[in-house]
Order: sequence, then C-alpha cells, then structure tokens
Amino acid sequence: MKKTIMLIAVVAFALLAGACSIDVSRNADGSLQIETVLTEESLANELARGIDDPNVISMDVDMKDGYALVEMEAKSEWGDGIDEVSFKVEMFVVDGHLGVNITEAVWNDIEIPQELTDLWNEELAKELEEGAKEDPDSTLVAVELTENDLRMEFRHETNESKG
Repeated sequence: MKKTIMLIAVVAFALLAGACSIDVSRNADGSLQIETVLTEESLANELARGIDDPNVISMDVDMKDGYALVEMEAKSEWGDGIDEVSFKVEMFVVDGHLGVNITEAVWNDIEIPQELTDLWNEELAKELEEGAKEDPDSTLVAVELTENDLRMEFRHETNESKG
C-alpha cells in the first residue's frame, strides 16, 4: 500500500513536471497562456522513472477520454508472489488547481476500500496545493485527458496583467 501512495504522488509530480511539450502565448491583457501536453508514453515513462522501485516489474498507463488507467505488477513484499495494483485516475480543475480523483483501486483482485482512496485523494490534493503555493500567479484553467494525451492550460499573471 505504501508504494501505491508513492505512485499517486509520482502521478501528480509527472503531471506538473517535465516530459511534456509547452506552448506559451500572450493574452491581450499581458498575462500568459501556457498549454502543456503530455503523451501517454511520456506519462508512463515519468511514472516508471519516478517510482524507481526495484520490486516493480511492469507498469502500464492507458489514457482514455476523461481518465487514465494505471496498472502495475511488483514483487510481493510478503513472500515470493506478485502483487497487482490498478486504479483509475480522473483529473479536473478545482479552484484554479489540478484535482485528482482515484477510483476503482484494486490490489490483488481485492477492492481497496473507498475510505483509503479518499485518504489518497486528500493527500494528493494537499501535495498539489503545496506545489501551487510556489507560484501563486499561475492558475489552472482547463485540463483534458484524451486517448492520446493530457492537456493542461494555465493562465500566468505578469506585472503587466496585474496592472
């Protein structure tokens, strides 16, 4: 379970960090419009790199319209078996920041209780909010997950746009 929580934090980091293309344009009021695009392959690579756990055997990220499915296999921490973990990740804008909702979480064919995924969502929201405080001039305007990529659009205030 501890590794799954780390995986969720890595998802957030990968979404907010590199491995994406960035397009910047200036709005009429002087603010910047920033669009980032992260491909399914880039997201999977960033997750694998971020986890950096020798017990992880495989991980697959499958983007769909509106959500991503994450599936992974790892050597069991308790014995010689293989643990299988999967969950669905939905992303949305909430108060100008990225919101994430993890659902349908399963560990070795056992549904992970909603109370635990609620805790993961709270922890992830806290992490994202702390990251957002580092740049109070940026606001997430839109997020869209498709079968091909994850697009996020930000508005960044500049001295000119602040007036």
